[in-house]
Amino acid sequence: MNYIVKFEDKEFKIELEDRDNQVVAKINGEIIPIQISEINGSHIYSVLIGNHSLEIEVRRNEAGYQILHQGNTLEYFVEDERMARLKHTMDQTVTQSIEKELKAPMPGLIISIEVKSGQHVKKGDGLIVIEAMKMENEIKAPFDCTIKEIKIKERQAVEKNQVLVVFSE
Repeated sequence: MNYIVKFEDKEFKIELEDRDNQVVAKINGEIIPIQISEINGSHIYSVLIGNHSLEIEVRRNEAGYQILHQGNTLEYFVEDERMARLKHTMDQTVTQSIEKELKAPMPGLIISIEVKSGQHVKKGDGLIVIEAMKMENEIKAPFDCTIKEIKIKERQAVEKNQVLVVFSE
C-alpha cells in the first residue's frame, strides 16, 4: 500500500509491504525494515526500525494522526496515494470548471444589465436579465468576482453559449 505523509512542511512517499511477519517500508525510495506490535489492544505500539526500538502511542484526529513518543506529540497527515491523486485531479477539475466568462444559457433577448465593468459582485448577485420563451430569467454571479467586461447591450438578441460577461481573476 502506498501513502503520502505530511509532517510540518515535509512530504514523504511511503510504500508499505508485508514480508514474513515484517513490514518493509520504502520511504522516499529508501528501504527500511519495520516490525510493529500493538500492546494489549491499545493505541500503544512497540516499533522496531532496523535495530532501533521505540514505544509510541498513536491517536487518530481530524487532520490525520498524533504520535506521542517520550512526552513529545507529533502531528502527521496521512493519505492513501490513490486518494491523494483523486483529490489532486478533483482540485484541478474544480479550478478549471470555474469559467472566466459567463455565457448565455439559452437564446433570448437581454432585458437589463445589472452590473458595470469594474464592479465587484458576490455569489448570487444578479448580473443580467434575459428574456427567453416569454419569461424573464435573472442570471446570477456563480462566485465572488469582479466584472472585467460586459460583452452585450440591453435589447440585444443573444444565442446560446454567447459570451455575456468576462470576469477578472
